[in-house]
Amino acid sequence: MVKSVPRRPLLLAGAAVLAGAALWPTTHDALLLRVRRTGGIAGADDTVVIWESGRVLVARRPPVRTVLTRRQHALLRAALAAADFAHLPARHRAGGADMYGYRVEHGHWSVVTNAPHELPGLSEVLRVPEEVMRAYR
Repeated sequence: MVKSVPRRPLLLAGAAVLAGAALWPTTHDALLLRVRRTGGIAGADDTVVIWESGRVLVARRPPVRTVLTRRQHALLRAALAAADFAHLPARHRAGGADMYGYRVEHGHWSVVTNAPHELPGLSEVLRVPEEVMRAYR
């Protein structure tokens, strides 16, 4: 007589692997946006990476993997389409103390600034990544 092996642990382990795979980009999922925010009074150092599929990595300890809502994904895509990265300066600095510094990367373009509100369209692009950062403080 052969004893049966309990399947519950195997099923749970399989489900966990599949759930992790669903939240982690495949090699076919292109990078949509990377935002690094540093500085401020608290000395923040946050990075949000968003892929075309809407998958998100919030680089913290421990890292957080999540997915944008449909609303967030639509807002971000509209903001990226409206922002003219080709004509934004690569570096823009405004005076002030205890301000956040941002490095925003999209496609072939990269913008470094501490005053995104002064650059056309950049505040709208940062709206969704900032929302994601706030959700995982």
